[in-house]
Amino acid sequence: MSSLDQFLAASPDAMIIADAGGLILHWNTAAERMFGLRVEQAVGTSLDVIIPEQMRGAHTDGMRRLTAGGRPRVVGSVVEVTAQHVDGRQFPIEMSLSMWSENGEARFGATVRDVSMRRANDDRLHHLAHYDQLTLLPNRTSFLEKIESALGTASTSTVLLVDLDRFKEVNDQLGHAAGDSVLIEAALRIRRCVPVGIATVARLGGDEFAILIPGTADLLKADALALRIRQELGRPFNLDGSLMWVGGSLGIATSPCHGTDAATLMGSADLALYKAKAEGGDRQCLFVPTLKAAASARRHLETELRAAWEAQEFELHYQPQVSLADRQIVGAEALLRWRHPTRGLLQPSAFLSTLENSSLAAPLGQWVLETACQQGTAWASQVGGFTMAVNLFSAQLKSGPLPDIVASALKLSGFPGSQLELEITENIMLNDDGRSRDQLQALHDLGIGLAFDDFGTGYASLAFLKQFPITRLKIDRGFVSNMRARGADAAIVQTVIMLARRFGLAVIAEGVETKEQEDLLKKWRCPQAQGYLYSKALSANDFEHLLAARSRGAKFGSAR
Repeated sequence: MSSLDQFLAASPDAMIIADAGGLILHWNTAAERMFGLRVEQAVGTSLDVIIPEQMRGAHTDGMRRLTAGGRPRVVGSVVEVTAQHVDGRQFPIEMSLSMWSENGEARFGATVRDVSMRRANDDRLHHLAHYDQLTLLPNRTSFLEKIESALGTASTSTVLLVDLDRFKEVNDQLGHAAGDSVLIEAALRIRRCVPVGIATVARLGGDEFAILIPGTADLLKADALALRIRQELGRPFNLDGSLMWVGGSLGIATSPCHGTDAATLMGSADLALYKAKAEGGDRQCLFVPTLKAAASARRHLETELRAAWEAQEFELHYQPQVSLADRQIVGAEALLRWRHPTRGLLQPSAFLSTLENSSLAAPLGQWVLETACQQGTAWASQVGGFTMAVNLFSAQLKSGPLPDIVASALKLSGFPGSQLELEITENIMLNDDGRSRDQLQALHDLGIGLAFDDFGTGYASLAFLKQFPITRLKIDRGFVSNMRARGADAAIVQTVIMLARRFGLAVIAEGVETKEQEDLLKKWRCPQAQGYLYSKALSANDFEHLLAARSRGAKFGSAR
């Protein structure tokens, strides 16, 4: 064996030497393994045997150009091309080509490496980087790239963002495997709705999907598509025999009106989706410029709220709750106020909705609870059986074990749990994932009262009386303020009082402002009330003075 043959045999890469006519002169063992041809089969054979048929013409032309003294284009560099196995299978190779003269004749040498595995790994990494592995839809990165590409070639495009409304309930009640099944089925349902071969459907993460329709900004078609998707997502999902109703909300934005780049267009659609979710979900909203202004104001308010928390600008005011039989103060409702440095004392209506959706809700709610319990301890020594009512944020039921937090506040303050009443709204119950109900039941088991605030203003109040451990109903001020001896509001108030009596619940009327309203409530045997007829919400010091004045026999004033 010659030195050249020994060198070729020792190489782990396929090494091939050919003459000017493209006939193989040397073929090593690695080449045998790579292309499936033994040495005796390969030597003397044309290089065309390893070149795919569709590429042979270009190869032949290149060889002719080189032998005619043409300038080599790939000699001395590493290139990636497609090669062919003897069985016809094609695969990618990385090739380094050299050229020299031997006895006046041209010789060509190629060092070849099979890069199939590397190409497969590259393809896999690309797929992982650009596709969601659960639904096999394009992911956020890929979707943004597709938007930029669409905006670069078309003046108009439409983006729809889709968010599943009650997906969390599926995970909480049936587990994450069921949740994954819902995501896969939701992806299929959405894809069935969109134009085939035109639109791109992607999963952005979690339970959020997106649709891109390039080349159109037709709002009527986009709205109709959104409706079809909502109808599809509104059908029940069958999860191993358990039916779950999920539903979806959508935000719509178009280019160029709502954004001329991917980030702006997506941001506009997201603001529209936020509005759809904020309005209760199961709806679709089109972006309008006022949404951006509202979002900017919301972010500014969130920043102000964070600064207010750090600066301890929040305080509690207390509105008396009285017994209608003798007008004696029997408790108070703790109400949050913000002592703004430039705008003065702010009512909750100015900041509560933003606060409830911020990360401050849980810690501020805990501060309200602890402060009210401490204050309640002082007043309980002056009024026997004094009740302190505290409003809950929904975040307090999701951020931690609320019964433990309440028990700690009671222990630190010494306030009796039987005299604490936590007020919950219908939204808390509507968004219950099972854990909220369990926590409320644990609080009830501790002897803590649970009041249903604004009773009668929602959709499913009666059902909740059976499902949740409510101890008291609060008649909404909207019914009380419009109450006359006859009329719809009077009928509602009487019905609530009767329901409370039938269910064995306490009841209190809010917003009592006139003697006429008080007399009607007494006539209908409503036991307690609160409102401006007795007092507005007072600072702790002013409430203390009110208690002292009442103990001396002073009457309630009518100041508002």
